[in-house]
Order: sequence, then C-alpha cells, then structure tokens
Amino acid sequence: MKRFDVLGLLAASALLPACTRVGGAGGDNGGRHPWTVAGELRYADGEDPVGLNPLSNTHAASSWLAELWGAWLFRTTAAFDPVPELCRELPTVENGLISRDGRRITLKLRDAVWSDGVPFTSHDVAFSVALIQDPNTIVTSREGWELIQRVETPDDRTAILHLRDTYSAWASTFFSTGGANPCLLPKHIVASQNVNTGAYNGKPIGIGPFVIDAWNRGQSVELSANPKYWRGLPKLKRVVYSIIPSDETMMTQLRAHDIDLWVQMNATKLDEALTVPDVTVIRKPSVYWWHLDCNCEQPALAEVAVRQALNYAIDRKTIIDKVLHGAGLLNWSVLSPLSFAYNPAVKQYPYDLARANALLDAAGWKRGAGGLRSKNGQSLHFTVAYGAGSATWAQMLELIRASWSRLGVTFDLKSYQTNIYFAPYQNGGIVQGGKFDICAFQWGNTASPTGIVNLYAGDRIPPQGQNDLRYRNAKVTDLLHRATQTLERAEQKTLLQQAQAQIAEDCPTFPIAQSVALYAASVDLKGFDPSSLSPLDFMMNVEI
Repeated sequence: MKRFDVLGLLAASALLPACTRVGGAGGDNGGRHPWTVAGELRYADGEDPVGLNPLSNTHAASSWLAELWGAWLFRTTAAFDPVPELCRELPTVENGLISRDGRRITLKLRDAVWSDGVPFTSHDVAFSVALIQDPNTIVTSREGWELIQRVETPDDRTAILHLRDTYSAWASTFFSTGGANPCLLPKHIVASQNVNTGAYNGKPIGIGPFVIDAWNRGQSVELSANPKYWRGLPKLKRVVYSIIPSDETMMTQLRAHDIDLWVQMNATKLDEALTVPDVTVIRKPSVYWWHLDCNCEQPALAEVAVRQALNYAIDRKTIIDKVLHGAGLLNWSVLSPLSFAYNPAVKQYPYDLARANALLDAAGWKRGAGGLRSKNGQSLHFTVAYGAGSATWAQMLELIRASWSRLGVTFDLKSYQTNIYFAPYQNGGIVQGGKFDICAFQWGNTASPTGIVNLYAGDRIPPQGQNDLRYRNAKVTDLLHRATQTLERAEQKTLLQQAQAQIAEDCPTFPIAQSVALYAASVDLKGFDPSSLSPLDFMMNVEI
C-alpha cells in the first residue's frame, strides 16, 4: 500500500476562464437544467497532477484519474474489499488459486483489449511487475513487490505470482484501485520507451471505462467513454477535470454551474456551498486525515519529549470547529476508524499547554531572550512546509503558531507547488526528500491496514518507501512486517494495534483531524456515490 498524498483544495492567485455554458432549456436538454452539458461530467479540485501515470507518484489527483482510465486486476469496494476487474475471480485458498502458504497466487485473466485495440495478456502483467521491480524505475515504494520472485505466464489468460514470503496485502497492492497503487502497463507501448520520461506518462492508455483525450497542463484533463471497455460503455460520454487552484474561483464556477462537481470541497466553503441553488453537498466518512509530520532526523525533533509537547499544544477542537467547520473528527491513531485493525485506545494528546511546557522544562529546554527555548545551542525554531495556497492549512498553521509560541516555540512557513511538494524522491520532492523540519498535508489509508509498514517501518525511508518522517523504532518495524506476513486477520489486528500504540507514544506524526469528505454536486448528477477511499471508482452508472 502507498500513502495517498492530498492537500485538499488550494487557494492561489491563478484563475481559469469560465467554461461556456452549453445546452438548451426543457426538452432540448432532456429535462436537465440549461447549464448542464448532457452526458458530460465537469468536475474540479485544486490539485495539478504530478503526472498521469500512477506508477511513480502518490498524488491523489493522479490516482483518482487513473481509476477512470487505468488497467486494474481488482477494484476496491466501499467496504475495502477487492472485487474482480481484469482478474476473473478473486484468488483464495478455498478456490485453489492461492497456495496454503500464500506464496503462489494464480490470476485468471479476462479477455479484454487495451483502449488502442491491442489484446491484454498475462505478458502485460509480467512486464508491469518487472518494471516496478527494476531499480531504474522511479517508484515511491516497492513494498510488497520485492517479494515477487517471478511471474509465470503459462498462457495468455493466466499469470502466476511466485512470492518469497506470505504477503497479506497482495490484493490491495498488486494492481488494485482504492489507493495510490500502480496500474498495469501496456507492454506493446511502454517497452519501447523510458518508463520514467516517456510519452506514455503524459497520455497513457488503459482498460478502463474512459480514455484520456488531452492533458492541458495546469488547466484540465479531458476524457471520453472507451468504446472498447469490456464492460461496455459508461453512461457518461465525457469527463473533464478542471484544475482550479482558487477556492474563490471554484465557488464562482459552482454558483455559475460551470462545474458539476467539486471534489473534496474545502470545508471553509461549506456554509457558502449550502446556499447555492440546485447544488447539494454530499458528506462521506473519509480515510483521509489532516496531520503534521516531524522529520525525526532534525536534532530537536529527534527527542520524543519535544514531539509530545508540540502535540499537546495543538487545539484540535478549535481547528475542527473554526477551520474545518465541523467537517472533521478527533482521531489519535494513524489508521482510520473505518479499518478493522483500528486501535481506539492509543495515547491521546488533548490540548494542554501546562503539560506541554512541563515536558520541555523536564527535557532541559530553557527559555532565553524573547522566550524562545533552546538547549546545547539548538533552538526550538523550525521550518514548516506545506502546499502553496492551501487556505485551510494556512488557517490551521496560524492557530498552531499561536499555541506553540506559548511554549517558546517558533517556526517559519515555506510553501511549495504540489507537483514539487509531492514529487518522487528521485526528482527532488520536498516531502519524499525530507526537506523540512515539519510538513503538513492530508494522507489517506488504503484498503489494507498492513500497508502502514510502508509509512512507519525503519527500513522504508525514501527512496525505499514512504517513511518521510525518517522515523525509526525497531519494535514498530518488527510488528508491521510481521503483520504483512500473516493471512490471519485476527493476528494482523493484534500486531497492528500494538504498532499503533507505540507510534502514538513516540508521536512522529501529529494527527489533527479525521476528514469528513465534502462533495458539492449539481442536482442533475445522478448515481454518484463516492466511497471513503475514492470518489471516482465505480463510475459506470453515473450520469448527468
């Protein structure tokens, strides 16, 4: 499992021209409102995709788009269960497609063609696995993939994965939607390109219900229905994703009905959105959560007492009430409460400035001139990184700044464009590269809770994984790896709950609020039912 990187909606000065309204009134537009483009979904958020191929990034905008066009073995339901897509049935020990030791997984593939008409075969599966395993391929994680010893292809419709060890998260990691995972790649195209820089990354093809027609960088991605999709045509004819980095512009276009759907709407605009005629706000539980990550290699932040003090000095209730407008829930763990392995009994850090100050006093951090604390020549002054223009984070961080100042802690803010902030380690990404003292964004758990091994195990520090915190705890690393090596859910739960408890004690990350996802949607949009994992999976029956 890879972590989903998402900032929510951004606010910046760049504006997009308003879309031209299309469609007539009454019967000319099938009973829809005159502003609705029949069969065309116009959705928007503020994130400019890092790239369109999800192989090398964990950016939510890219991953959600890929669920529309990509080639997947499985799709992931709202209950976090894998269901067959290009794999004809889910392998289990009971149906004989998984060996008793979990080390041989047989994939029975369905007859399908890539959107350019070339048949999909088991050789595409083997090719895609080999690319991910290739050390020259830029990927954010090979967690799970390195366990695949070989891919056997006895015929075009069968691929057999031979693993070195049992891997419990295989169904949610190996070419499955519902998370920031790579999709299958077409061997007949990508084999002749540089997978890191080739043209495929700008205009990929897949085996999904839609195909990408154009990526207008910094502005939009245009898709149309795939006439070769094995399930048939979706009800939508076109999808246009607009990149609108300004909340004010987004609200203007929502009021003008120039967009039909605001994905993951900024909670600061909730009250205003509720006043827009012919727009409804959909609220959904979410696996995404607002948090701060500490760089545990920074000398002061290497101290658990410092991290705990900072965590106690975050007024989460005020943040949820005043910044998120109630669209958030307290959660002290690194797993979503929606997960079967969630531990509700981890250490909590309620707002307590007296306790925070006492921790710093006891750890030897003394106040100096101006009240700034220091020890052994090191001051409690940090650089906090976040995504450029995020109005929500800007408000949160100013509240946190005010609280931390009462501890004798100060920080400078540094913002980055999202395509730089979330870029891979190999491309100089800020988060992956550890170029921060503290960083701020949302991330989301994907279907298998064992995937947090990639985020907190000490051997998963970039470029080996996504432990961007540089957090090292041998006990946690052992617990997380053991959880990936058993297929028994009860054993996974025990191990993961122990790991969550230790992570909370060490607090390398500060959970601020579990998000409640908000979607502002036109009343003409029918059948749209976003899950806690993804807004754009299972789009066959959505219509407008």
